[in-house]
Amino acid sequence: MDKILNNDLIANWLTLTHIQMNVTNELEVNLQANHGLSLKEFYLLLFLSEAPEKKLKLQKLESMVGLSQSAVSRLVSRFEAKGCGALERKACDSDRRSIYTSLTSIGEAKLIRAQETFKDTLMTAFPEKDVEQLLAQMLRMKPQS
Repeated sequence: MDKILNNDLIANWLTLTHIQMNVTNELEVNLQANHGLSLKEFYLLLFLSEAPEKKLKLQKLESMVGLSQSAVSRLVSRFEAKGCGALERKACDSDRRSIYTSLTSIGEAKLIRAQETFKDTLMTAFPEKDVEQLLAQMLRMKPQS
């Protein structure tokens, strides 16, 4: 009996990760096609938009975006190299070794447009009638911290 439960648990986990990977891939494709943004770049803009004064230290961004410090630095550098003016980097006044990345008004506008694509992609993947039930189930499974 335990073997059957274990197999079901594994199968359910694989189904969940498969769905998540498919939705992630759709988000990546749609953001890239419509806005020239990778999913990580979208998250970068989103997290900056939610931060006080719309700026964060690179060290803080690495935990939020899920990348190493060097990978976040490269992500920001590549974003800046696009020349779209969405981000600015500045040295921290109190600690010159720390760098702040801030969201510009151009970046905010880009994010607002990209959020529509993000939302539309999610609504296609998860029809509205199912979203509330899905979220409620996921919140019940979330470990309490």
